[in-house]
Amino acid sequence: MPPSTRRTFVYKLTSDRGGAPCAIEPPPGQPALLTLAICKPAIRRTAQPGDRILGITSRALAHSDGYPLGAIIYAAVVGERVDARDYFTPESAFTHRPDCIYEFHQQLGRASHRGLSALHQDERHELRDLGRYPMYKNGHVLLSQDFRYFGAAAIAIPSRLTLLTMTAETLGQGHRVFSSGDSESQEADALFRLLWKQPTRFTASEVAGDTYDHRPSKRANRRTKSSSGCT
Repeated sequence: MPPSTRRTFVYKLTSDRGGAPCAIEPPPGQPALLTLAICKPAIRRTAQPGDRILGITSRALAHSDGYPLGAIIYAAVVGERVDARDYFTPESAFTHRPDCIYEFHQQLGRASHRGLSALHQDERHELRDLGRYPMYKNGHVLLSQDFRYFGAAAIAIPSRLTLLTMTAETLGQGHRVFSSGDSESQEADALFRLLWKQPTRFTASEVAGDTYDHRPSKRANRRTKSSSGCT
Protein backbone atom coordinates (compact mmCIF):
# COMPACT_ATOMS: atom_id res chain seq x y z
CA MET A 1 0.00 0.00 0.00
CA PRO A 2 1.47 3.40 -0.97
CA PRO A 3 2.28 5.76 1.93
CA SER A 4 -0.45 8.10 0.67
CA THR A 5 -3.12 5.53 1.59
CA ARG A 6 -1.42 3.93 4.58
CA ARG A 7 -3.42 3.71 7.79
CA THR A 8 -2.30 3.40 11.41
CA PHE A 9 -4.32 1.19 13.76
CA VAL A 10 -3.98 1.87 17.48
CA TYR A 11 -5.35 -0.31 20.26
CA LYS A 12 -4.76 -1.28 23.89
CA LEU A 13 -3.61 -4.70 25.02
CA THR A 14 -5.16 -6.20 28.14
CA SER A 15 -2.87 -9.27 27.92
CA ASP A 16 0.60 -9.81 26.52
CA ARG A 17 1.56 -13.43 27.01
CA GLY A 18 2.77 -14.39 23.53
CA GLY A 19 -0.54 -15.15 21.85
CA ALA A 20 -1.47 -11.78 20.32
CA PRO A 21 0.90 -10.52 19.14
CA CYS A 22 3.14 -13.53 18.64
CA ALA A 23 6.79 -12.69 17.88
CA ILE A 24 8.93 -15.61 18.99
CA GLU A 25 12.69 -15.46 18.50
CA PRO A 26 13.51 -16.99 15.10
CA PRO A 27 16.10 -19.71 14.48
CA PRO A 28 19.56 -18.41 13.46
CA GLY A 29 19.61 -17.12 9.92
CA GLN A 30 15.84 -16.81 9.60
CA PRO A 31 13.91 -13.52 9.64
CA ALA A 32 11.91 -12.53 12.68
CA LEU A 33 8.16 -12.64 12.24
CA LEU A 34 5.33 -11.04 14.18
CA THR A 35 1.84 -12.40 13.67
CA LEU A 36 -1.62 -11.31 14.77
CA ALA A 37 -3.69 -14.45 14.30
CA ILE A 38 -6.16 -14.28 17.20
CA CYS A 39 -7.96 -11.45 19.06
CA LYS A 40 -8.63 -8.00 17.51
CA PRO A 41 -10.90 -9.37 14.75
CA ALA A 42 -11.86 -5.92 13.45
CA ILE A 43 -8.21 -5.04 12.80
CA ARG A 44 -7.46 -8.41 11.22
CA ARG A 45 -10.49 -8.08 8.93
CA THR A 46 -9.55 -4.66 7.61
CA ALA A 47 -5.79 -4.04 7.85
CA GLN A 48 -3.88 -4.43 4.58
CA PRO A 49 -0.20 -4.73 3.64
CA GLY A 50 1.48 -1.38 4.26
CA ASP A 51 -0.79 -0.46 7.15
CA ARG A 52 0.76 0.03 10.58
CA ILE A 53 -0.28 -1.23 14.01
CA LEU A 54 0.52 0.23 17.42
CA GLY A 55 -0.27 -1.86 20.49
CA ILE A 56 -0.21 0.09 23.74
CA THR A 57 -0.62 -0.85 27.39
CA SER A 58 -4.02 -0.68 29.03
CA ARG A 59 -4.69 0.12 32.65
CA ALA A 60 -5.59 -3.54 33.24
CA LEU A 61 -2.22 -4.71 31.93
CA ALA A 62 -0.38 -2.04 33.90
CA HIS A 63 -2.10 -3.21 37.08
CA SER A 64 -1.82 -6.96 36.45
CA ASP A 65 1.70 -7.23 34.98
CA GLY A 66 3.35 -3.93 35.91
CA TYR A 67 3.66 -2.58 32.38
CA PRO A 68 4.11 1.20 32.07
CA LEU A 69 0.73 2.74 31.34
CA GLY A 70 0.00 4.02 27.82
CA ALA A 71 3.36 2.90 26.41
CA ILE A 72 4.15 1.09 23.17
CA ILE A 73 4.27 -2.70 23.57
CA TYR A 74 4.78 -3.26 19.86
CA ALA A 75 4.72 -1.52 16.51
CA ALA A 76 4.44 -3.34 13.21
CA VAL A 77 4.10 -2.69 9.50
CA VAL A 78 1.78 -5.26 7.95
CA GLY A 79 3.67 -7.17 5.28
CA GLU A 80 1.16 -9.85 4.38
CA ARG A 81 -2.42 -10.80 5.09
CA VAL A 82 -3.20 -14.50 4.83
CA ASP A 83 -6.37 -16.51 5.14
CA ALA A 84 -6.72 -18.41 8.40
CA ARG A 85 -7.42 -21.55 6.38
CA ASP A 86 -3.85 -21.35 5.13
CA TYR A 87 -2.29 -20.30 8.43
CA PHE A 88 -4.03 -23.01 10.46
CA THR A 89 -3.77 -25.86 7.98
CA PRO A 90 -1.80 -28.86 9.32
CA GLU A 91 0.64 -28.45 6.41
CA SER A 92 1.43 -24.79 7.05
CA ALA A 93 4.84 -23.47 8.03
CA PHE A 94 3.31 -21.85 11.13
CA THR A 95 2.22 -24.86 13.17
CA HIS A 96 5.14 -24.36 15.60
CA ARG A 97 3.97 -20.88 16.59
CA PRO A 98 2.09 -20.41 19.90
CA ASP A 99 -0.78 -18.61 18.17
CA CYS A 100 -1.40 -21.50 15.73
CA ILE A 101 -4.08 -22.89 18.03
CA TYR A 102 -6.69 -23.94 15.47
CA GLU A 103 -6.75 -26.55 12.73
CA PHE A 104 -8.81 -26.39 9.56
CA HIS A 105 -10.19 -29.71 8.37
CA GLN A 106 -10.08 -29.32 4.62
CA GLN A 107 -12.71 -31.94 3.78
CA LEU A 108 -15.24 -30.52 6.22
CA GLY A 109 -14.21 -26.89 5.79
CA ARG A 110 -14.50 -26.51 9.55
CA ALA A 111 -12.01 -25.38 12.16
CA SER A 112 -11.40 -26.82 15.60
CA HIS A 113 -9.04 -26.12 18.47
CA ARG A 114 -5.85 -28.18 18.22
CA GLY A 115 -5.89 -28.86 21.94
CA LEU A 116 -2.13 -28.39 22.30
CA SER A 117 -2.58 -25.51 24.74
CA ALA A 118 -5.40 -24.07 26.81
CA LEU A 119 -5.14 -20.76 24.97
CA HIS A 120 -8.63 -19.80 23.76
CA GLN A 121 -9.79 -23.38 24.23
CA ASP A 122 -13.24 -22.18 25.23
CA GLU A 123 -15.36 -22.44 22.08
CA ARG A 124 -16.60 -18.86 22.57
CA HIS A 125 -13.17 -17.63 21.56
CA GLU A 126 -13.43 -19.36 18.18
CA LEU A 127 -16.32 -17.09 17.18
CA ARG A 128 -14.25 -13.99 17.93
CA ASP A 129 -11.01 -15.32 16.46
CA LEU A 130 -12.40 -16.88 13.28
CA GLY A 131 -16.03 -15.91 12.91
CA ARG A 132 -19.05 -18.11 12.36
CA TYR A 133 -18.90 -21.30 10.29
CA PRO A 134 -18.85 -21.66 7.30
CA MET A 135 -17.76 -18.15 6.24
CA TYR A 136 -15.25 -17.49 9.06
CA LYS A 137 -15.29 -13.77 8.29
CA ASN A 138 -12.76 -13.02 11.04
CA GLY A 139 -10.36 -15.62 9.67
CA HIS A 140 -7.45 -13.39 8.62
CA VAL A 141 -3.90 -13.38 9.93
CA LEU A 142 -1.55 -10.40 9.71
CA LEU A 143 2.16 -11.05 9.19
CA SER A 144 4.99 -8.57 9.71
CA GLN A 145 8.74 -8.88 9.33
CA ASP A 146 9.12 -5.13 9.94
CA PHE A 147 8.31 -4.68 13.61
CA ARG A 148 9.54 -3.80 17.06
CA TYR A 149 8.26 -5.69 20.11
CA PHE A 150 9.14 -4.42 23.59
CA GLY A 151 6.83 -6.28 25.96
CA ALA A 152 7.21 -5.26 29.60
CA ALA A 153 9.92 -2.79 28.53
CA ALA A 154 7.25 -0.83 26.65
CA ILE A 155 8.43 2.52 25.27
CA ALA A 156 6.70 5.65 26.53
CA ILE A 157 5.16 7.91 23.91
CA PRO A 158 7.17 11.17 23.91
CA SER A 159 5.17 13.99 25.50
CA ARG A 160 5.72 16.18 22.42
CA LEU A 161 3.47 13.79 20.47
CA THR A 162 0.41 15.27 22.10
CA LEU A 163 -2.25 13.71 19.87
CA LEU A 164 -0.93 10.17 20.29
CA THR A 165 -0.53 10.76 24.01
CA MET A 166 -4.17 11.85 24.18
CA THR A 167 -5.19 8.78 22.18
CA ALA A 168 -3.35 6.54 24.64
CA GLU A 169 -5.14 8.22 27.54
CA THR A 170 -8.66 8.18 26.11
CA LEU A 171 -8.80 5.01 24.02
CA GLY A 172 -11.17 2.39 25.36
CA GLN A 173 -11.84 -1.20 24.40
CA GLY A 174 -11.93 -0.72 20.64
CA HIS A 175 -9.32 0.75 18.32
CA ARG A 176 -8.61 3.94 16.41
CA VAL A 177 -7.59 4.27 12.79
CA PHE A 178 -5.64 7.22 11.42
CA SER A 179 -5.25 7.89 7.71
CA SER A 180 -2.01 9.22 6.29
CA GLY A 181 -3.34 12.78 6.07
CA ASP A 182 -4.33 12.94 9.73
CA SER A 183 -2.23 14.85 12.23
CA GLU A 184 -2.10 11.74 14.41
CA SER A 185 -0.59 9.80 11.52
CA GLN A 186 2.14 12.41 11.14
CA GLU A 187 2.94 11.98 14.82
CA ALA A 188 2.97 8.22 14.26
CA ASP A 189 5.60 8.73 11.53
CA ALA A 190 7.87 10.35 14.11
CA LEU A 191 7.09 7.66 16.68
CA PHE A 192 7.94 4.84 14.25
CA ARG A 193 11.26 6.50 13.42
CA LEU A 194 12.02 6.65 17.14
CA LEU A 195 10.99 3.07 17.81
CA TRP A 196 13.02 1.73 14.89
CA LYS A 197 16.18 3.01 16.57
CA GLN A 198 15.58 0.38 19.26
CA PRO A 199 16.31 -3.36 18.92
CA THR A 200 13.32 -5.63 19.09
CA ARG A 201 12.57 -8.10 21.82
CA PHE A 202 10.55 -11.27 21.41
CA THR A 203 7.48 -12.86 22.94
CA ALA A 204 7.47 -16.09 24.91
CA SER A 205 7.97 -19.24 22.84
CA GLU A 206 4.84 -20.79 24.35
CA VAL A 207 1.70 -19.70 26.13
CA ALA A 208 1.24 -21.71 29.30
CA GLY A 209 -2.33 -22.61 30.15
CA ASP A 210 -5.04 -20.00 29.80
CA THR A 211 -3.09 -17.36 31.68
CA TYR A 212 -3.22 -15.24 28.53
CA ASP A 213 -6.74 -14.18 29.41
CA HIS A 214 -7.71 -11.81 32.19
CA ARG A 215 -11.14 -12.30 33.67
CA PRO A 216 -13.44 -9.33 33.08
CA SER A 217 -15.06 -7.42 35.89
CA LYS A 218 -18.57 -8.41 37.00
CA ARG A 219 -19.91 -5.32 35.26
CA ALA A 220 -18.15 -6.25 32.03
CA ASN A 221 -19.37 -9.83 32.39
CA ARG A 222 -22.96 -8.59 32.37
CA ARG A 223 -22.29 -6.96 29.01
CA THR A 224 -20.69 -9.99 27.39
CA LYS A 225 -20.49 -13.69 28.08
CA SER A 226 -16.91 -13.92 26.81
CA SER A 227 -14.06 -14.34 29.29
CA SER A 228 -11.41 -13.28 26.81
CA GLY A 229 -8.82 -10.68 27.63
CA CYS A 230 -8.87 -9.77 23.94
CA THR A 231 -11.01 -7.03 22.47
